[in-house]
Amino acid sequence: MSENVKKHNRQKIFIFFLVLIILTILVFFVKNILIDMIKLQVDNDYDGMEAFIRKQGVFGPLAVIIVEALQMVVVFISAEFIQIAAGLSFPWYLALPFCTAGIFTGATIIYLLVNCFKFDGSIFKKSYKKIGEYSSKSVSTQILMYVLFFMPIIPFGAICYYGSSTKISYRRYIITCVTGTIPSIFSSIFLSKAIAYTIAHDIPFIYLVLVIIGVIILLILLTILFLSKTVLKGKKNTPDSLMYNVLMKITNFYSCLKGKPIYDKELLGDLETPFIVLSNHPSTMDISYVSHLLYPVRFAHISNRYYLRKKLPRKVFTRIGIIPKKLFNPDIETIKKTIRSVKNGYSIFMCPEGRLGLDGTNYPITEETGKFVKQLKQPIVLVRIDGAYLMNPKWRKHRIKNNISVAVKKVITKEEVLEMSVSELNQVINDTLAYNDFEYAKANNIIYKDKKKAEGLENVLYFCPKCKKEYTINTNGNTISCSHCGLSIDIDDNYSFKENELNLKNIHTWYELIKEYERNNIRQGFKLECNVTVKKFDMVNYKDDEVGTGVCTLDNDKFTFTGDLKVKSFTIDINNLKALAFSCGKEFECYYNDELYYFYPVLNKEQCCKWALLVDELVKMEK
Repeated sequence: MSENVKKHNRQKIFIFFLVLIILTILVFFVKNILIDMIKLQVDNDYDGMEAFIRKQGVFGPLAVIIVEALQMVVVFISAEFIQIAAGLSFPWYLALPFCTAGIFTGATIIYLLVNCFKFDGSIFKKSYKKIGEYSSKSVSTQILMYVLFFMPIIPFGAICYYGSSTKISYRRYIITCVTGTIPSIFSSIFLSKAIAYTIAHDIPFIYLVLVIIGVIILLILLTILFLSKTVLKGKKNTPDSLMYNVLMKITNFYSCLKGKPIYDKELLGDLETPFIVLSNHPSTMDISYVSHLLYPVRFAHISNRYYLRKKLPRKVFTRIGIIPKKLFNPDIETIKKTIRSVKNGYSIFMCPEGRLGLDGTNYPITEETGKFVKQLKQPIVLVRIDGAYLMNPKWRKHRIKNNISVAVKKVITKEEVLEMSVSELNQVINDTLAYNDFEYAKANNIIYKDKKKAEGLENVLYFCPKCKKEYTINTNGNTISCSHCGLSIDIDDNYSFKENELNLKNIHTWYELIKEYERNNIRQGFKLECNVTVKKFDMVNYKDDEVGTGVCTLDNDKFTFTGDLKVKSFTIDINNLKALAFSCGKEFECYYNDELYYFYPVLNKEQCCKWALLVDELVKMEK
């Protein structure tokens, strides 16, 4: 057994015995002091309380000091328990110095353990990991410690172990520990008094809950203010901003409501930042999944410019360093901001498909991807998400609870990026990010317990492969049917099709038949036309949006709009169109002269998918 392992085991034994001592003192304190004090407070017997405190002599305060000190040494016992207990047992003007004396004693013990006995505080791995997420951003150890003392997620003891292991002097260290913990002690004592008052005056419990919530909100606001004025000063509008953390917590909570992502980043190793992260795009939560997979690495996310056009979202997303991008349209600002972010040391995240997956498999990445990432001259991390499409596809309004896989599948070194041609790089990215959620569900025996698995598919599977009619598909529950010929197909528990007369296996195989149908239309020459309401978005002020009506036309060579907006008509050659993004059953969209147009079909809203698919196939044939 190595000396380091022996040392680690001795430290564990030391902590174990300290915990036993703390628990013994706690039992004494609760049994002989706390319970009797609460009874006296409920009876409003202040004379009795005063007599009881005098009777305890030094034992009551000494118990508070020892427990407060030792809980810091062992880290994982909450300081709030003894602080609230002290507040219940003594007047606030006594409880505060008792708890502060405990902090002083515990911090001093930790300083001696680390600096004289070489105790390794990183034995408390979870707490040390949290501190590590902030330490690189600290302007000084003292300021960082103050910030950490404000944050309830990190125990006081872990902060003291961290501070003791730095070059900070004992004088500055102990002043920081004592003054930095006073707000928390005050809030605990205040809470204890609120509890006692609620019990003594028979006040409804809900009022106590509201007080607690108010105190928590106040502490959070003070923490945010302190962070923004100290540690994170100068980090505004970058991924190091406080807002990035807030959104991470919110999106992680939301994404886990319907299943827990299974993360795997083993292939990442100890790759240094900055690097470029590319991911497939099966669901709306992909940014959250990838951000949590690689945290604490922070990313400048390349995202749809449309989401930044309103004031509040623009302010929030700008704060976290989002890089806006016009979908399927050249955007010089995107390139400049991305290069600047990399030079400033930030990694970049983007979904090179440019849009959400539609049929459970991936779109090809945009042709410009290889050229763009080579220009950045950084390593590339390829992340694949499996299972997210079937949990939350773009055509279905609700999410189905299930687990998904988020894994690093390949790391391309900087040298390999520079050596490979653009076409070779695109091929590697396409091959690595390729996914098929139906195969994934079958291979992993994933069951989707939902009674509405088909609803919304009429906006994707708009063509019946049996009778060759369009817009006759209906969905109800787990069944897809055709109103013209009576075709009926049921979806089973893993999202494959049950046995049917056309031997269709799943959504993907049906959609492949639609692709072939549209390719035949293109070969024969076609002209698609529809009446639309149209909206031209102002990307700075949504109040300046233009709304009107018109007609959209698509043929083998071009896309044309004619209407009653200020720009009454325009034509885009297929070579310049690249793709039509769309929302299922709502609209299809494109840019013209750097302005974004949304087209809403008046009839057969299912045709939005048809317009997008035809453009995709036309673009392929032009290559």
